[in-house]
Amino acid sequence: MDLSLSASQSQLLRHLVLADMSYANQDAAAVAARGLDEETVQDDVQSLTWRGMVAADGGRLSITPLGAAAHYASEVEYLSARLVDVVTLADELEHLTPASAREMHTVRQVAQGAWSLEQATAYASDGPPGRSR
Repeated sequence: MDLSLSASQSQLLRHLVLADMSYANQDAAAVAARGLDEETVQDDVQSLTWRGMVAADGGRLSITPLGAAAHYASEVEYLSARLVDVVTLADELEHLTPASAREMHTVRQVAQGAWSLEQATAYASDGPPGRSR
């Protein structure tokens, strides 16, 4: 099953994972208060309901377990991409300023999950061999 979401669908699920929301054709305030686009929300609700990610019951919208799974999978994908950006930036900064190689190595290790923040801090505070801080 394809769980890919548009940006507006992701935004709607992000709101629904926190709390159900009022949804009626005349209730534009509930949609606007959440910063959702009134023009796309109806299509998103219809699509997400059909896909089993959102339940519409008596003027209320709620997220289903499948919708929550799709939301969290989307968040993981986004955060993974951000970590790749951090590692790429560390590579670029190391290339531009070779003297920062130790610090950039530390950043990469944390971003890749190889080191905890505590381990990275200990490594960074030790400084290069033969140099005291």
